[in-house]
Amino acid sequence: MSGEKSFIGECFGNYRITAELGSGGFGKVYRGEHTILTERAVAIKMLHAHLATPEERERFLQEARLLERLKHPYILRILDVGIHEGFPYLVVEYAPRGSLRDLIKRFAPNLLPANMALNIFTQVGQALYYAHQQNIIHRDLKPENILFNAQGEALLADFGIATTLSTASIKYVTIIGTPAYMAPEQFQSSVSKESDQYSLGCIGYELFTGKRPFTATNFFAMGFDHLNKLPIAPTQHR
Repeated sequence: MSGEKSFIGECFGNYRITAELGSGGFGKVYRGEHTILTERAVAIKMLHAHLATPEERERFLQEARLLERLKHPYILRILDVGIHEGFPYLVVEYAPRGSLRDLIKRFAPNLLPANMALNIFTQVGQALYYAHQQNIIHRDLKPENILFNAQGEALLADFGIATTLSTASIKYVTIIGTPAYMAPEQFQSSVSKESDQYSLGCIGYELFTGKRPFTATNFFAMGFDHLNKLPIAPTQHR
């Protein structure tokens, strides 16, 4: 939010905020550096002030607990969690090469080279398979939530609306996510591991065709398309 305080220059635990990296619906992400290990760059995620209700704080901290369980080379690592001036924050691995959305835009109107796209798709698939082995469902796979480290490796990020399965294979949840990449059942308040696989398929479709599977302009029309239509065959986009 434009009226929110800037934390640039302040210290969150052992980390000093150096720049703002971005802002989304739930919070801001800052770049930071360790005050002693000054070559250690990190990203610090913080809730918007107007969302800092007890319920939102708990959901925010739940992301930290889930990330602590996920130790995989293609999942963004959590480094620390804390409270600053009453607001929770996460310290995570810094991904200096931006997101898959950034990469797609850099290559537009051309597609990513096929071997690059396949490598990214494979790395995210491995991360997703690992998360599912821990019974964690991401629920919001999209190019904006796939980041790249300094080596150019994909990192699955933003488990802010992730959920866990107990014994059932399907969980009934609040409808939330990014419509262009949501599985049909997510529009009907249920989610499973297959929901994430469907979302990954939507990303793969976009990587190899340059188009999203469906392009409806509002939530309800997008839900109808995912539930009732088949996307255009990828070969027809050539």
